[in-house]
Amino acid sequence: MKKTAITIVCIALLFSCGKDKSGEKEPGLFDVIESVSDLNQMANEAEKIEEESEQLKNATPISKEKLKALLPESLLGYPRKKFSIGNQFMPDMNMAEAEYENENGDLISYSIIDGAGETGSAMVTLARLGFSRDFEEQSDSGYRKSITINGYKAIEEVEKDSYDGSEDSKIELLISNRFIVTLDGERVSMDQLKNAIKELKLNQLGQ
Repeated sequence: MKKTAITIVCIALLFSCGKDKSGEKEPGLFDVIESVSDLNQMANEAEKIEEESEQLKNATPISKEKLKALLPESLLGYPRKKFSIGNQFMPDMNMAEAEYENENGDLISYSIIDGAGETGSAMVTLARLGFSRDFEEQSDSGYRKSITINGYKAIEEVEKDSYDGSEDSKIELLISNRFIVTLDGERVSMDQLKNAIKELKLNQLGQ
């Protein structure tokens, strides 16, 4: 039953991601074949996810002390302005968040979500379906695509401001099929975000 539900979500994701945003072009044969290939890949991943989902539900969450230690006091030279551990709206969600801001107001938001427990495992299960898909999307203002960073599955996204040419960028990473790490930059380029990742101790997650 769980596998059926996950497969249905796979199909829904493919149809929603495969729609042409401009509405001017219907998908051709190549697009249909590519979608079927993506569906097979995601269905195979769904089987693996199903097997590991129960393990995540019963896993011991990472300690709050370790989460806090993973939030550096500065990132790319931007001082940490605030941080939080846990979520007041979802008490069983184990997560950490921090914001880093320089003197120009450029901002980096950094978050870690632990997939252990009922809520965390549900979020990671859905996220893994997206990470399993190999894709690239482009628009006039930016792009979004799947990548690999230091052996981790990731999704990078860039939006450019048409007025001043500045970039807002975002990277989401899947660590050990359990942790979702997100770096979100306002007026921060993709190259800067990738340099910020080098400063993070991501190898400590899942140990």
